[in-house]
Amino acid sequence: MPESSATRPVRLGLAARIFLAATLLVVAVLGVTFGLTSLQANRTADESIRRALAGVRRGVEAYLAARTAAFAGMSQVSAQVPQLREQLLKRSKRADVLDQAEEHRHLLGAAWVLVTNDRGILIARTDDPAQSDIDLSRGALIADALSGDETQGAWIDERMHKLYMAVGVPLRASPREATQGALVAAYAIDDTLAQSIKQATTTDVVFFGLDTLDRPYVVGSTLPKQEIAAAVVADTVAVRALGRDSAGTELAADVAGERLIGLASPIRSAGGDVFGGFVAFRSHDRELGAFRALRRTMGLAVVLGLALALVSAWGLARQIAGPVRRLALATRRVQDGDYSVAIDVGGGGEIGVLARAFKSLVEDLKEKAALVEFAAAGTTVRDVASRPTLAGAGDALRPGTLFANRYEVKDVLGAGGMGVVYRAFDRELQEPVAIKTLRPEALAGDGVALERFKQEIRLARKIAHRNVVRTYDLGEADGMYYLTMEYVEGTSLKDLIASRGHLPVAVTLTVGKQLCRALEVAHEQGIIHRDIKPQNMVVEPTGFLKVMDFGIARLATAPQGKGLTQDGMTIGTPDYMSPEQISGMELDARSDLYSAGVVLFECLTGRLPFEAESMYALMAKRLEEPPPDPRTINAEVPQSLAAVILKAMAKQPADRYQTAAGMHDALAVIG
Repeated sequence: MPESSATRPVRLGLAARIFLAATLLVVAVLGVTFGLTSLQANRTADESIRRALAGVRRGVEAYLAARTAAFAGMSQVSAQVPQLREQLLKRSKRADVLDQAEEHRHLLGAAWVLVTNDRGILIARTDDPAQSDIDLSRGALIADALSGDETQGAWIDERMHKLYMAVGVPLRASPREATQGALVAAYAIDDTLAQSIKQATTTDVVFFGLDTLDRPYVVGSTLPKQEIAAAVVADTVAVRALGRDSAGTELAADVAGERLIGLASPIRSAGGDVFGGFVAFRSHDRELGAFRALRRTMGLAVVLGLALALVSAWGLARQIAGPVRRLALATRRVQDGDYSVAIDVGGGGEIGVLARAFKSLVEDLKEKAALVEFAAAGTTVRDVASRPTLAGAGDALRPGTLFANRYEVKDVLGAGGMGVVYRAFDRELQEPVAIKTLRPEALAGDGVALERFKQEIRLARKIAHRNVVRTYDLGEADGMYYLTMEYVEGTSLKDLIASRGHLPVAVTLTVGKQLCRALEVAHEQGIIHRDIKPQNMVVEPTGFLKVMDFGIARLATAPQGKGLTQDGMTIGTPDYMSPEQISGMELDARSDLYSAGVVLFECLTGRLPFEAESMYALMAKRLEEPPPDPRTINAEVPQSLAAVILKAMAKQPADRYQTAAGMHDALAVIG
């Protein structure tokens, strides 16, 4: 029987319902399947993230261990250089120790460096120069170093909320000798370190420290600090579990709408206390998306990523340790007196910076050794201040006199325009000093000479550098003003030139660079020497050049009408004066650089650039005639060095080097 039109729609509706039910069933099955798959994917993703984080955690720990080991190697290399160790421990003046510690800090690329004596008492700390005489021996880091062991661990600055990784090494001549002190160097755990680890491990890292109440605060992060800090600070339970959970503590955070899962590990002090930690974070959303796209290969990708992270950390450790070993071998050769060692460690990283600094240090030691050898070959070492004639020193104190109820006068070293210089022994400090007294006749008149003498101590005491003779104190005894200063033994540069005729180019470069360092420090304080000449320089037996007699210096920015030098009055030695000084004009630092050029000219030629029968004829030559080329007198002078000297002696200050640092750099390029 054929279907009627009335029954056909009913059958079509039933088919549609069956199709719809089947469709819904399929959708439900697919939905459940996708739901279960999604749930399994989430679980698998979480497990994958945990496995990845465990591997990355080990990678970060390996990175930190390699970085700290390299840093310890650098510190050990520095501590083994005998000259540096002796300069740190045998200096009696804390300012000098601070200078040397600061040089160590630059050499290592450290955030700060501190030095203690053999009892653990703080001598100097570069990031807090005012700190000293603090007992640090109770800390494990210092105690272990004083026991002769190289040690390392976290160092926390609770006041500034900063975290450091510190390395302590003993200061001693050899492993069998007693420890003379401890050298501690630290690098900062901050954003820069976190970024470096992210580049090596492709993982976001957050470093945090703990305050006295074990509350965390972020010190370095590759993630936005405000958002991640709130998550880390909020999970105090997980943070407090760091010290007990050796497998790491899991944390979760939402950053910019993204779900992150992290694994935290502690950072411990040398004594084993938890001072902070780090959290390695991975994105749950990105991990899940990648899992959906690469479901079957995700496990392999995680394993490969972990392997790459570990290989990267291992390779990085090898990359750091290899150059450090080569530097250590080079250090042993330098320690044996072989300054011809080749420093073949290159690169632009921290090791490259250390290698270049170490190479520069070896070059300085080589230059000082050449200067010492040259001075010893032709001159006899004697007291630095024994150069001036004693004419006019008839009122000199007699040897054996107890001056100012403190200083035992040994002998008269010399006399100058303002007073007499003595070698004496300070009974209170039990050390030799030099004393400069002001001539009684210099006090007559309007008192300007006395004010100049007072200004001498105010200005000179600002300069603390190894190439400058230190000025100690100003006093008055029985109506006589006097100045105490560092007593230095050595050979004056003038005597060295007089006995040898002229100095070799290499020795002259050493003299010039050290002179420029001394002037650079003085000029930074706004002080002009105004009497730079070889008579005011001494070569110590150790190869250091020291500049003295800053007594006629004055502030370069003296107030108008308040200066102690009257208009038209010149102070200094005409043979070395700049044209503007001869003319009685206002001076600046470039006047000292002119005199430095004259000194270098005399070193290379054994004579002055301008000579005349009278002082006025000499001044006229200096004002009108161009300086001669030193190569016309000494053909061994290289053209580059002659150019430096002629530029320094330019008539116009604008044509000279504008700073002592600029002149030093020009000399450093030559050799």
